[in-house]
Amino acid sequence: MSSPSRGRPRDAGADDRILATTFDQLVTVGYAGLSIESVAAEAGVAKTTIYRRYPTKRDLVIASLAQGTPVPSPPPELPAREGLSWLVHTMVTVLVESGAVRILSSLIVEDAREPGLLDTFRARLLAPRREMVLEMLRRGIERGELRPNVDPLVVTEMVAGAIFGHHVILGLPTTEAWLDSLVEHVWGAIEVR
Repeated sequence: MSSPSRGRPRDAGADDRILATTFDQLVTVGYAGLSIESVAAEAGVAKTTIYRRYPTKRDLVIASLAQGTPVPSPPPELPAREGLSWLVHTMVTVLVESGAVRILSSLIVEDAREPGLLDTFRARLLAPRREMVLEMLRRGIERGELRPNVDPLVVTEMVAGAIFGHHVILGLPTTEAWLDSLVEHVWGAIEVR
């Protein structure tokens, strides 16, 4: 005979509410303004519920970013030029349309006060996504669509830097013409001629 479980049954939707609330609050108030208390109140859970799942604020923030900015894997058979277009559109969706670029900006500022914050962000969130993009570009090199001396890391930095500069530094909106132009310029630098 099994012993009865203790406490209340686990709320299956609590985790989704906690992470969605955290993401929304990060977009609005940034890392420094985020508090476990405000997340708990808005998500309708106790602070202890959050701490059981996410022992630190850093863990909570990284988990909310992972959930709030999902990146699907591109199909392996995708031709390199279409893959580049996929990358540009995906990065705009993930960084700009979701509001994550504001969160990233607040993490950059907070890293001075909380050393290692960006390292955690890079290791847990950026590294797996960057590896996915690097693999897509490597396949393009192997298929002869991209120059063999193309550095996939530099290509990802070209795209990310252009998007960050366009939206954060210049404050310009996304248009299809700008997206097409970005793809065209990057493609011109990496295609086999």
